Amino acid sequence: MKQILPIGLILLTFFSYGQSLENRTSKLITAKYAGIYSYGADIEKGRTGNISVFPETDTTILFYVDVNRGAPSYNMGALYGRVKIINGKGTFYTKLDSSYNGCKWAFLFSKSMLSLRTIGEYYDCGFGQAVYVDGDFEKISSKIPVNFEDMEGHSLPFKTTTPENYNKVK
Repeated sequence: MKQILPIGLILLTFFSYGQSLENRTSKLITAKYAGIYSYGADIEKGRTGNISVFPETDTTILFYVDVNRGAPSYNMGALYGRVKIINGKGTFYTKLDSSYNGCKWAFLFSKSMLSLRTIGEYYDCGFGQAVYVDGDFEKISSKIPVNFEDMEGHSLPFKTTTPENYNKVK
């Protein structure tokens, strides 16, 4: 009986932490943008893509996007980043060491859609040949994702994986 009490307290603490983390993120202003967005249903017929969106603060989201050109080359690309969102709009910019212009996108959230557009000539995102994110991604889940799965199949927690550290390793 003496062993049950400490184990019960440990389990209660663990479950309380998990729920408090979910409660904190669900109360953020950016929580309304959280979820999974997708476009393209059949990789054999054209481009496909998915974006996981996590509310980081009241003004920032973390996102993981993976896109594929589709048949016949199946070239792909993926990127993990942070963007400041104000009134459903944001601009993302990053510059890889090997890129000329860098990568710059306009984010526009609506109730059930995320529109992404490349801005100007800033298309050097480290993707495969003819792979780009431009499109309207339909919201397929409003649940706040806890993890994202990268192209190597690793499941990584949004809360403790910063884009800066993740991208430094890549």
